[in-house]
Amino acid sequence: MSNTQNKTIVLCEYLRLNHKGRQNAASSKTLEAAFNLNGKEIRKCVNILRCDGFPVCSDTVGYYFAATQDEVDATIAQLNSRITQISNAKNGLLNPVAKINQPIQVDIRIELSMG
Repeated sequence: MSNTQNKTIVLCEYLRLNHKGRQNAASSKTLEAAFNLNGKEIRKCVNILRCDGFPVCSDTVGYYFAATQDEVDATIAQLNSRITQISNAKNGLLNPVAKINQPIQVDIRIELSMG
């Protein structure tokens, strides 16, 4: 078992036992310190857990093991919003050449006071 797999399993159990429900969420900084990981590594572990079907949720307060279906649904809604934002950004880049060569009009107004 790899080091990432071990940390992922330990993180899951830690959240399940100590941070169940949104009201008990742990900030990323708290988890980073507890597991000697950086934010990117925490997000990777959380993603692995979610892909494996574990109800690890997150929002502005931090990460937590879901206590209710509503908590899972809120995290799914947050993920869907992020998917939409990323898709919109991708779609905006699909034809950047037309935008690069498109003239941009800028109006500049200068007011002078005589006085």
